[in-house]
Amino acid sequence: MSSEGPTLCILGCGVMGTAVLQSLLNAEKFDGYPSKIYTCTVSEDSAADLQAKYPTIISTFNDNKNSVKNSDIILLACKPFYTQKILDEVKNEIKDKLIISLVAGWTIDQLSTYSPYVSRVMTNTPAKFGCGMAVISYPTDPTYPFSEHNKSLVFNLIKPVGDAIVLPENLMDAATSLVGSGPAFCLLILESLIEGGLSLGIPYDEAKKCASKVMEGTAKMVLETNEHPALLKSQVCTPGGTTIGGLMVMEDKGVRSGIARAVQEAAAIAKRLGKKD
Repeated sequence: MSSEGPTLCILGCGVMGTAVLQSLLNAEKFDGYPSKIYTCTVSEDSAADLQAKYPTIISTFNDNKNSVKNSDIILLACKPFYTQKILDEVKNEIKDKLIISLVAGWTIDQLSTYSPYVSRVMTNTPAKFGCGMAVISYPTDPTYPFSEHNKSLVFNLIKPVGDAIVLPENLMDAATSLVGSGPAFCLLILESLIEGGLSLGIPYDEAKKCASKVMEGTAKMVLETNEHPALLKSQVCTPGGTTIGGLMVMEDKGVRSGIARAVQEAAAIAKRLGKKD
């Protein structure tokens, strides 16, 4: 690695790769901050857009081999169904590189075919604004050596997304659902709150602002107080009041179980994504 800092290659710089890229570019410099960042896409237009938006990077298209060869760390951010083809293409260049995989479903064991230095990460689209969440898994099998230095390097590179925790790999499919898919679930609830306001005559822009701040403030209240959501919810409910009446309708309609089951289903799909034919 360069004495100035490692070179990073974002292999498959789509939505999630760009989210991590922007979080890094917005972060203050830290130990292990990349001295150079390559981005890889298959579209000339996408590469041009990335270069225009982030002029300090080196944006490439259809040049995976050279980008990987010139990098120390590979952030693997392609779609699961493209992963094997892309890795096979760069198998000689990626050998012995540090791989940080954002690919849903692909295990450390599968990825270790290409390099012994692999960690898995699941993050989400709010990472682009520095308010995302990430779950990191490191290898625990002694067959795949992973130094404390590499652990620190991975954590420092991912932490700028907002916040990060470490969990064992057997929980990564669950993390893919809760963290990766979670924003879409929250957005469906947000959309429903906005539509409820609209139905009562509140203009769209005002309804969107109110609903968004309600969700933002509620999440902050949970994090700041560390109280169970059920306790905080009970504090809003007065006997015979509006809130308990609305909550009873939500329970009648199965909102709670519907959301919980959605998390389970998304995790099951994540598990299937890593299975090879």
